[in-house]
Amino acid sequence: MNLRVTLSLAALLLQLGLFAQDTVKATTLPPAQEAELAYNNGTTKFNAKQYADALLEFNKAITLKPDFEKAYYNRGLTRIELFMNKAAIEDFTKSIELNPAADYAYFSRGQSKEAEGDKAGAAADYAQATNLNPRHDKAFYHGGVLKFESGDYTGAIADFDKAIQINPADAYYWNDRGSAKRMKGDLDGAISDYMQATKVNPGLAFVYNNLGSARKQKGDLKGAIDSYTTAVNMKTDYFIAYNNRGTAKMEQGDLEGAMSDFNRAIQLKSDYAYAYVNRAAVRYKQRDYKGAVTDCDKAIQINPNYGEAYLNRGIAKEMLRDNSACDDFKKASSLGIKQADQYVQECK
Repeated sequence: MNLRVTLSLAALLLQLGLFAQDTVKATTLPPAQEAELAYNNGTTKFNAKQYADALLEFNKAITLKPDFEKAYYNRGLTRIELFMNKAAIEDFTKSIELNPAADYAYFSRGQSKEAEGDKAGAAADYAQATNLNPRHDKAFYHGGVLKFESGDYTGAIADFDKAIQINPADAYYWNDRGSAKRMKGDLDGAISDYMQATKVNPGLAFVYNNLGSARKQKGDLKGAIDSYTTAVNMKTDYFIAYNNRGTAKMEQGDLEGAMSDFNRAIQLKSDYAYAYVNRAAVRYKQRDYKGAVTDCDKAIQINPNYGEAYLNRGIAKEMLRDNSACDDFKKASSLGIKQADQYVQECK
């Protein structure tokens, strides 16, 4: 009897053993490791252009690890993509506080400040980025662009020189140095830089447009027209290049070709005041004075402070014996058009 009970108990234990399950105790990662995981997830989301999700991950990383410098920096980059530049500036500033040698944070903060209209602050950040990292070509380049925009062409060229020395494979550096040289009257230097930009990257239509303008300024109308033609062939809606080619054709005496280009520019951009004034000049040469007045009317409607439009309209009105020509000359003079001054004197 006892043996039989023992065997039954053993069978029961064996049966229960067939259904036994282990229990795993829950464990959590240390906060620093969780922060790294959230940071890596944020980077993955950012690279996939899932910026809202990336922002959440970087927020989590910073919450878990408040001194996580790279997380602040990457959150700043994410906020730029979300058009949150003021918040991005705060993140880059925190990144700099945690790592004063972070040239990349100074550069990115400069970009955010520039987007917010703080060009002086942006210039200071770009300069600091280059102080910390003398090989930071993009910081030199962006600093040069700000100097160009302020009219400091000599300073811009110096910055573009450094950017090119560090990275000669960026066509924008060559193009913008060429534009600075053109503004200083160094047309040969400008043409050389534009040509180098086309070698580095043959696919940039605006470089050919700029090359055309330098050649036209030097008096090489054929070369200018060829360059503008390359630009419009590459970018068929390039209304600026059509307009510029029209001016070169006009100087060459090809009024029909100029008219065609100005018409095309206006078709592409109906509020392009420059093309209307230029077409008015062609109409004037063709003795279509009423047409010239109409085009100038349109240009003034688009830009009421376009001095050359008032001057050209006044000249056309004078040919029509329209006494309001003097009013146009006076308006042009008030807008700083020196050529209008002599017409004003004649009105008196």
